[in-house]
Amino acid sequence: MNNAVTGNTKVAPEADEASAATIKTNLSDEGQIPTFGELVTELQTPSSDGGPVEESFAGTNVDLTKSPFPVNNDLFEGLIHILMRDLPGNKYTFDGEKEVLWEIQIQGKFKRQIKGPIYLAMELPQEEKYKVTAPMKLVIKACLQLMKTMGHKDVHLSFGGNGELPHMGAPAFHSFDRVVVTPPGETPPPLGHHLQRMPSDVQRRKNFFKIDQKIEVGSTYTFSMKNRRFSPLTWKVVGVPIARQFTVSRFAESVRLAVYEVLEENGKPVEDPQGRVNTMAKKKHTKRNTFIWIKMSRKQL
Repeated sequence: MNNAVTGNTKVAPEADEASAATIKTNLSDEGQIPTFGELVTELQTPSSDGGPVEESFAGTNVDLTKSPFPVNNDLFEGLIHILMRDLPGNKYTFDGEKEVLWEIQIQGKFKRQIKGPIYLAMELPQEEKYKVTAPMKLVIKACLQLMKTMGHKDVHLSFGGNGELPHMGAPAFHSFDRVVVTPPGETPPPLGHHLQRMPSDVQRRKNFFKIDQKIEVGSTYTFSMKNRRFSPLTWKVVGVPIARQFTVSRFAESVRLAVYEVLEENGKPVEDPQGRVNTMAKKKHTKRNTFIWIKMSRKQL
């Protein structure tokens, strides 16, 4: 990949040499895809005393029909609400946006100032380096191009290894669709309802690296992120250029959405961001504090 990737991993050009038609055939050949059953969802286990939570791939299994769920660690305390269109009993309409497959709403308070840049990433829960095939290289390139068209100009991509998880991410406050900051004493918007797009959301995403927004400890933050590409219940990615759609089980049995503060880059402590939400970590994210994560897996029958 050219200069669209800010991490230290680049997509090799040989992916372009593969036939797009062949790639699509390989990705869509359902006959070679393992049969998977129910969706298994895990969340980071909340801290019982509000202290730090150890980095781990193991969490607490949850029933999505009973959302929202608690979040509690040394940095953030609140609730996470997972809304899926095809989930039995779902009544949320996604404000009429039919292409939205699921939405995550997070609400709570930061307990302290951040110690490093805040990132939102889709990752594979493994410490080993991800072995990338030629078809997957093309898919990654298509995903990067798609993210760029959506306004994410600084995507951090890594295939993992040497202390870093395989992931594709970007600064969290640039990635969230909605960010509502409610001062102490005022009532935040209720979870499970549509969050109206505000002019501040447009400016935050358009001029992200020029804003001077800082974490306000004590205020209530409400975040919303909608997903139009990955369907956990069918375990497919849809609407990606070239590949169009593919079954995730061909490449991974589990995926994890994580929000974390970067503590070290290439093994060295990051500079204090002074609370600024638009700071970046362009090198390897070798040490971090993950304060929200959701892992989804398909249990093999």
